[in-house]
Amino acid sequence: MTLKAMYNDIASQYTTANLFGSISKSHECAIAQIKKAHLGLRPHYKVLDLGVGNGTFLQKLQQEMPAAEFTGIDVSSEMLKRAREKLTLTTVETSATEASRYLPSHSQDLVLAHFINAYIPINTLFNQANLLTRANGHFSLITTTYESFPAAQQQLANFVAEESILSSIVGHYYKAIVKNSTVAAGEEELLQTFPQHGFEIVEHQRLRIPVVLNNIDDLVLFGIEGTWFLNSVSIRMLPKNFLLQRLKRLFSKIFTFPYEDTHIIDVILAKK
Repeated sequence: MTLKAMYNDIASQYTTANLFGSISKSHECAIAQIKKAHLGLRPHYKVLDLGVGNGTFLQKLQQEMPAAEFTGIDVSSEMLKRAREKLTLTTVETSATEASRYLPSHSQDLVLAHFINAYIPINTLFNQANLLTRANGHFSLITTTYESFPAAQQQLANFVAEESILSSIVGHYYKAIVKNSTVAAGEEELLQTFPQHGFEIVEHQRLRIPVVLNNIDDLVLFGIEGTWFLNSVSIRMLPKNFLLQRLKRLFSKIFTFPYEDTHIIDVILAKK
């Protein structure tokens, strides 16, 4: 599967990904932060979404700042098509890593990066935000860290500790994924990234969303189809049927059911 095809496929998974309200609750929190800071009140206020997706967030935000000018970036043509159906905006089909090649430096009043840190290295993402945000502009980030899904982390650790051939292979591969992760290890590392890139945190909220999955099919639906357990682009680019069949077999050995966990999501508004 090519990178672009992978993102086009993800376009159809938003409902599954929001099964427990992870996306909608995070969006509500981000909009509340933006409203509290009184952003977007003046005409021609420029808003850039570095991963606009299907435009759901911008459609909600437009209700709070109807005079704003919106630009959405996404590598998926299918996502951009859906976004244009929801609201009037300028769209750019490219990766957020290339955003500064298409837009003037320091031109945006508000830059959004919601749920794209799992796809883009955190320092690359912050560099783009810094390049594109004007002085005294704002940056809204929604992301997970490796502190999310602690029960899954513990069950995986227990499986690796069995020291079987399969568990040793899984442990080796998992360490490689963590080493090459695009997200911060935890809350402290995430918060330190803001001042390192010229941003001052205005407000930070950490959401803890309960997740209950009753069987392996529910786990595959939420974790794989919903993409929350796929924190490696190299994994996402494997053929879908290949991925589902093998991970389903593997997860049935690692997880016990009903599986209860916590989806931890950080919602942060910062000022440049």
